[in-house]
Amino acid sequence: MSTGSSMALSRVTGARLGLVFLVLVGLFFFRGSWLPDGTSYTSYKPSPAAPAATVPIAHGTPPDLKPAEILDHVEHNQTSSIVAKPAVTSLKPASTSLKPVSMSTSQKPAPTASQSCATLPGADKVMVLLKTGATELYQKLPTHVVTTFTCVPHFMIFSDLAQTFADIPVHDAIAPVSKQFREHHEDFELYRKLQKYHREGQDMSKLKGDGGWNLDKWKFLPMLYQAFEAAEKLDGIEWFMMIEADTSVSWTNLLQWLKTMDPKQAHYLGAQNVIGDTTFAHGGSGVVVSRHTADLMLRNRNAIGKKAYDEKWEELTSTSCCGDEIIARAFKEVGVELTPAWPLIQGETVSTVDWTTNHWCTPAITWHHVSPIEVDSLFQFQSDWVDDHGWNEPYLFSDIFDHFIARHVSVNRTSWNNLSQDQKFVSAALAQADDKDFYGLAEYEQKSIDSAGACAAACMEKNEWECVQWMFMPGRCHLGKDMRFGKSDDREDEHWTSGWVQTRLQKFRERFEGCKKVKWHG
Repeated sequence: MSTGSSMALSRVTGARLGLVFLVLVGLFFFRGSWLPDGTSYTSYKPSPAAPAATVPIAHGTPPDLKPAEILDHVEHNQTSSIVAKPAVTSLKPASTSLKPVSMSTSQKPAPTASQSCATLPGADKVMVLLKTGATELYQKLPTHVVTTFTCVPHFMIFSDLAQTFADIPVHDAIAPVSKQFREHHEDFELYRKLQKYHREGQDMSKLKGDGGWNLDKWKFLPMLYQAFEAAEKLDGIEWFMMIEADTSVSWTNLLQWLKTMDPKQAHYLGAQNVIGDTTFAHGGSGVVVSRHTADLMLRNRNAIGKKAYDEKWEELTSTSCCGDEIIARAFKEVGVELTPAWPLIQGETVSTVDWTTNHWCTPAITWHHVSPIEVDSLFQFQSDWVDDHGWNEPYLFSDIFDHFIARHVSVNRTSWNNLSQDQKFVSAALAQADDKDFYGLAEYEQKSIDSAGACAAACMEKNEWECVQWMFMPGRCHLGKDMRFGKSDDREDEHWTSGWVQTRLQKFRERFEGCKKVKWHG
C-alpha cells in the first residue's frame, strides 16, 4: 500500500472514530429522553362502554369471571382500555404496621389522595384483626398485604398456626385454648396435623378442607382477647374490626362511619344472624367492636379469673356450631347486644348482591366471599374514588354498580346465570316436585320455556315490581324481581341465556337519582 493511500485511510478512520464519539456523548447527555425513569403512573380508568342498543347478545365472556375480572375482559361488541396501577411492593412491616420503604426525591411520583390512607385522621385509632387459616394463608393473605394493610397502621393476623409471612407475624389463635382440648378433642385433629406438617416443612395447603370449619370456631374468642390485650399497650385504639381473608373492606367508608359513633359507648356491630335465641354478627361479613366493649370484656374476664373464664367458654364453644355466635353470647354477658349494621356490613359479593332500595344509597363497607382479584379491584376502585372525591365523601353501592356492573347488564348474555329465582316455569318433562304444575300456568308462562325471547316477554307481562330480569334454557324460564349480576356458567353442564329489562332498570335508577341523604344507620 502506498504512503498516500495509508494517509487517506488514517484520515477516514479518524473521522469515523470522531463521529462515533460524538454519538456516544449525545446519547449520554440526552438519555433522559429515551430511558424509562420509573415514575410514569397510569390510573385505573375504564373507558365508557359502547352503546348497548347496537348489540342485543354478548358472547364469549371467559368462564367464571366475577365483576373484578370482567373489567379486564374486552367483549367482542365493546371496546375498553384499562390499565391497572402498579402493585405496591416496597413495604416494610413493623410489628402490626406497614410502612413504605423511602424513595429518593427524584424517584417519588406526585402524591395522590389515595397514598395518604395510613395517615388519615382516625386511621391509627382502628385495629384490624384478620382471621385466616394456614391452609389458605399463601393464597389469600398476599393481596391484603399489598392492598388493605397499606392503609391500616395497626393490624393483627390470626391463624391456626404461629408463623411468619415475610416478616409479618401471624398469631396462633388456637394456642390459648387449654391443652385438654388441643390434644384430645376431635375438632383439633386438623390443628395437630398442621403442627406436624409445619415441623416437617410440608405443603399445608394439602390439608385444605380437612376439618377447617370445626377448628375455626375456636379462634374467635381467644383472638379477640389477644387483640384487646395488645391494644392496651398501644396509645389511642378506639375500635376493633374483625374480618376474614375473603373479606374486602372500604377503608374510607369505614373511617367515615366510625366518626358517627362514640367509642366510649358499648358498640358491637355487624350483619345480623340468628341461632336459637342469640342474635350475632356474621364473622365473615365483618364485626366492629368499640374500645368500651373491649374494656367491659377484659374486666369481666379478670374479675372471674382468666383460667375459670376460659374454661367456661371452651366448654360452651365445644357444643356450639359457630365462633361468631359464641362471641355474641360473651358480649351479651357484659350487657352488650348486637346493633345491626346491614347492609353497610354484609356478606354478599358484587356478583350476588341485590341492587335494590336496600343498598342503593348506602355506603358499601364490606364484601364477603371475595377472591384476591376482587379484593385488589375494589381497593383500586377506592384509590381512584378518593383521588377524585377525597376522603370525606363516601362511595355508595350505586357507585359500585356504575363502575363494575352497569355496562355488563346493558346487553343480554349467553352462558350466564343471573340468579333469577323468584318465579320458575318448567316444562312438564323437566319439572321436579317443588315446581309449579306446568298445565296450570298461564299461556304466556307456558310459552316462556320455548325461547329466550318468549322468556323475556313473560317477564314484561309481569308488573315491574315482579320482574326486572330473566334467564332461559330450553324447557326452563326463571324470573327475578331484584337486579343481580350473577356469573358465567360456561364451564358448567347447564347453560343459561340471561337478560335485564332496561326500561325497568332505568326507572329504578331515576327514583334514586342523586341519593340526597347517605344512610349510615338503619
